[in-house]
Amino acid sequence: MAETVNSAALKSCRIPRPGGALPGPAPGPSPFLLRLSALALCVLLPLALCTSCRDTQNRKELARRMAEQEQGSSDAVDMPPVNSKRIAELKTRIRRTEKAVEQTLRSVKDRGTYWRLLALKYMDYQMWAEALKAFDEALLIYPDFANLHYNRALCASQLALSLPEPEERYALFLQSESGYRRALAANPRHAASMYALSVLLVFELERSAEARLLLENYLDIERSSMEARFLLARVYLEEGLRPEALKLYEDIERMAPKGEEREKARQLYTQVAGGAYGS
Repeated sequence: MAETVNSAALKSCRIPRPGGALPGPAPGPSPFLLRLSALALCVLLPLALCTSCRDTQNRKELARRMAEQEQGSSDAVDMPPVNSKRIAELKTRIRRTEKAVEQTLRSVKDRGTYWRLLALKYMDYQMWAEALKAFDEALLIYPDFANLHYNRALCASQLALSLPEPEERYALFLQSESGYRRALAANPRHAASMYALSVLLVFELERSAEARLLLENYLDIERSSMEARFLLARVYLEEGLRPEALKLYEDIERMAPKGEEREKARQLYTQVAGGAYGS
């Protein structure tokens, strides 16, 4: 009588692999990896949801603004009233075009970076006229960057100093003044523009009185600047404020880290205290 073989027993039989080792069950992920995956899911899923919600809110806000623009346009008579349906229509249009918009924004930003970098390179080679043109291009993209206005103003001053004609020099100095003032309008605490404009007003435009407040504000920021103290003392003397100038020379003699600065302040103090004008 044929021997009946139990099918369950056959399934449990293992055929040895070469080398004699029996294959074991496939290893599953470790408890640590399981916990790590669960933690990542708990963190990333809410972030993804928040990002999606934020994108939806941004589209809704943009749609609302676009609808308001339509109502204020000359074609407003042909525009449907602003309602939830119109907002939804605009959100759909925004969703279709936002990738192209982002790509254009990146392209414009890259173009701004190009002009800024090129302008700085021109400055390194003292190519002042070319640097001015490059800064003008950069300012079309970033009109409120204080440093761009500041560097353009520096280039205008340097170019002016290289020209022989007084009229051309003066026109460029006025451009430089305008650049420093625009930098300060963008950032009222832009210390470099305060000092550079003060130097321009005192030595090139002969309007020293306008430099007084600039230098006082500058020293509120750059308290250790000896150059600014010497220049402010000169302005005080031109305005007849001898005691203020003498005090500045005393401050320089006490504070200056360099021996030559202390000696210069001592000599100027002696001259001014003795009735002579010095700066």
